[in-house]
Amino acid sequence: MDFDQRLRLHYDSLSDNEKEMVKFIQSHAAEVADSSITELGEKTLSSKSSVLRLAKKMGFQGFSELKFILKQSLAITNFEPTDLVAELQQDIQRTFKYVQQTNFQFLLSKMQNADNLVLYATGFSQNNATKEFANDLFISGRANFLISGESNFKIISNKLTAKDLVIVTSLSGNTPGIQDAIKILEINHVPLCSVTSFGTNYLTEHAHYSLYYEASQLPNINGQEPIYSMTCLSFILSILSRKYKEFILFDE
Repeated sequence: MDFDQRLRLHYDSLSDNEKEMVKFIQSHAAEVADSSITELGEKTLSSKSSVLRLAKKMGFQGFSELKFILKQSLAITNFEPTDLVAELQQDIQRTFKYVQQTNFQFLLSKMQNADNLVLYATGFSQNNATKEFANDLFISGRANFLISGESNFKIISNKLTAKDLVIVTSLSGNTPGIQDAIKILEINHVPLCSVTSFGTNYLTEHAHYSLYYEASQLPNINGQEPIYSMTCLSFILSILSRKYKEFILFDE
């Protein structure tokens, strides 16, 4: 994950002082990438231990790794998109970098051994991507149930057990209409996998497994609600289905 992705994942856990430090890092990224931990502490009126604590809260092993990832992020940022195709390329690169740093084994094992695998999508685009994912799993011999409608999702949530698995695909992860169903799954100890855009949200907070994808905002010629690119949702689900096929063919 690059610096911005890690920030979105851990932002809510940061203190006010740490959020101010992050603002400085974002505004002076190139300068920070070449600074020592002592220099950054002085520039942000913080101690070395505060800087190190921030780095670890964001999932880095230390300040050196933070600087390394920051330099990588700068390298991608310097390739400024001049069109929507370039922006899509960035989304895919960032999602793929996240995939390379993610351990799928526990989720794959649960997918294989679950008595029932239930899939639910929170929107039209999410549902289209999840349909393809469901079909890929069928081809690999993994039976699954794609549920449509919030009411149906709530009904089936009452019938599932700890031996099942639910995978929910979403954009924000904060869809109000499914929160009751998520609570039921939690009460019944049903394993949940969330697939959302990067960031902390309701789904990830209640999930046993979480996968993320990049979803950049697209220009809206009507100037109304924001539109997001969902290409990387299909991308992450395709990767998951391929990794599942590899898992059952080669890892058993």
